Amino acid sequence: MTDWMKTAACAAFLAAATGGAMTSAASAQNAEQCAVQADLVMEVVQSRGEGRSAAETVEAVQSNLEGPRAEYASVVPAIADWVYTLPEDQLGPSVGESWTEACKAR
Repeated sequence: MTDWMKTAACAAFLAAATGGAMTSAASAQNAEQCAVQADLVMEVVQSRGEGRSAAETVEAVQSNLEGPRAEYASVVPAIADWVYTLPEDQLGPSVGESWTEACKAR
């Protein structure tokens, strides 16, 4: 499975887990949700880059979720699982960008 396919699969899982059914009226909301999700992905990437374990990352990211972002707490472990499968040399802004692309495509 290619990295893009992994990104798309993980984004689809996140959409299903958060009730992300798409309607034409929800496209702006979808873009906003994709941006929030990409931010979470990048928080996981940053934490991994700082040398934290996947479990430490999940705990740290979940503990910082407030307001509307709190609805994503249950999918942070799946995001971390995906990010921790990526080769270290791919951990950069492109991870969040590819997440956004896959998210918007759903």
